[in-house]
Amino acid sequence: MEKYSKWRDAGTGIQPFLQPVPARAEQEGLSGLLNRAKSYIVGPIVAAVRLAVLGVTAALDTAFNAVTPLLIVPSVRRAYQRCTRCVLARLALFVMGFYSLDTKTTSLQKGRRTAAGATSKAKGVCSGDLIIANHVSYIDVLYLVAKYNPVFVEIDNATMHVRKLSLWSALRAPSQPTPALLPAAEARPLKDITQEARLKAFGPVVVFPENATSNGRALLQLLPVFEEVENQDDKSEMHLLAFRYPFRFFSPAYSVGSQMAHLFGLCCQVYNSVVVKVLEQAEAPKVASSAMFCEAGEEPVDLDEAVKEKLTQLSRLRLTKQSAMDKRDFLAFYYKRTKSGYRDQI
Repeated sequence: MEKYSKWRDAGTGIQPFLQPVPARAEQEGLSGLLNRAKSYIVGPIVAAVRLAVLGVTAALDTAFNAVTPLLIVPSVRRAYQRCTRCVLARLALFVMGFYSLDTKTTSLQKGRRTAAGATSKAKGVCSGDLIIANHVSYIDVLYLVAKYNPVFVEIDNATMHVRKLSLWSALRAPSQPTPALLPAAEARPLKDITQEARLKAFGPVVVFPENATSNGRALLQLLPVFEEVENQDDKSEMHLLAFRYPFRFFSPAYSVGSQMAHLFGLCCQVYNSVVVKVLEQAEAPKVASSAMFCEAGEEPVDLDEAVKEKLTQLSRLRLTKQSAMDKRDFLAFYYKRTKSGYRDQI
């Protein structure tokens, strides 16, 4: 759309913020007719049932979470929360039509065979490790909870410090403009979060270096999170993931618009698909190889550049010059034009 051309990346020609639409061929002929029948007749009925089940799932999560503080033994409390959260997140995905989660462990080195399945690699993700991924939708969050029950963080665009997000805040974050700055009292070095997660077995820590959702057609600029030495924890292993959402009529990617309307449209689908690529662990960047921790005589690794290179190759997406702050400006313009609710934040 011409009115949003300001946010079309000059280098790639990609508009990374507008919602993806189906191909023209899918909107015409029999395919278009079937899609309209699904969207206006069958879909709303299916969606109503699914949303009711999701409401029950959310209520169960709240109830189970209320019981957690009553469990005195820390190990039992953490195991209980992990079990309930993982099961309920997977149930929510199933209800939304994600009947299978296509997860593949991938090697970027030519000639190497892809590892058989990701299950064995998932067992190697420990509390205090870092999961670094592109961010396309709130479905990313549910997938990560179902697999790892991790800690989510939000990045300060100036200091590169982070603050922890609750599950519900992480799910709602894609519908909100990214804060330009985090409150100083809440922002902490990433290393503090990973050390705490390791000590208390909170799970791995998820970092979305784009700091906002794209529409899945390109990567936004990645923040230089590891430029700050305080964010580097040499005991944390990095695990790189890339999310992709193949679709025919309605994309699970969510970058703009009403989140509830998007969820309703998602639930109208008979099924939805997600493909997650996990970088083979031997090829992931190592915090211990940075200039801060590498041995004398070794060539230090620029962690931010290594993450950028690996994530670009793993996702097979082009890197744009659009950033989370550009998306913030885009959302302000979009909601002003559509007269939707938008409240500026610091």
